[in-house]
Amino acid sequence: MKVTILGSGTAVPDLKRNSAGVLLENDGKRYLVDCGYGTVHQLLRLGITYHDIDGIFFTHHHPDHMCDLVYLLFGSQYPGDPRTKDLPIVAAPGFRAYFDNLMSAFNNWLVPKTYQVNILEQDEETRVYDGLRVTTARVQHIEMSRGYRFENTEGKNVAISGDTEYHPNLAVLGKDADLMIIECSTPDEMKVEKHSTPSICGRMAREARCRTLCLTHFYPPCDDATVLGQCRKEFDGEIVLARDLTAFNL
Repeated sequence: MKVTILGSGTAVPDLKRNSAGVLLENDGKRYLVDCGYGTVHQLLRLGITYHDIDGIFFTHHHPDHMCDLVYLLFGSQYPGDPRTKDLPIVAAPGFRAYFDNLMSAFNNWLVPKTYQVNILEQDEETRVYDGLRVTTARVQHIEMSRGYRFENTEGKNVAISGDTEYHPNLAVLGKDADLMIIECSTPDEMKVEKHSTPSICGRMAREARCRTLCLTHFYPPCDDATVLGQCRKEFDGEIVLARDLTAFNL
């Protein structure tokens, strides 16, 4: 299993950090977890096109986590090289209605003609996709927010929080995980409601007893703060401060 941070930033435009997106590669398949601004171009930098994505998992539907879905779907209709492989999209209950409204808002220009988009609503449960065991649980951000745990047949696993305040479900999703990727929007002293800080991330990683913690989703103040030091007070394992295209081979 290989995990690549496609976007380590937020909604704030930043030449160094694209918005939220993670690429998960396993057993010849490629999946996106979120698809924020810049995701499609980041994939191209890795030699990956709209043909190569086997599924998308959304933590929630805020713009900085899903707006490149519009770009990906529209590009996939290029008459000279249209996508033909069906595209599963997994998200929390309510996403199907949101997706239908999105298609309508674009006057159905995004509706594929050469393949199918299959919306799969997954609540707090475990399902298997192409041999990849995927568990979802509620986190504390918006009603549709879900964290994920991905585990392959070799027992390698990664937990991804999406945006969240502290929530005990993250300790469950990240239990003994090889990698936890947790949103870390601001330094401790600039805490924002329903978002995490370095100390909160460290606490969740400590409770989960994960092997490696990756902090991501940085607003600009994090670049000038002692994020690592604040997190280290709560978690003494390996900590990685994400940059765009940071990669982990599990």
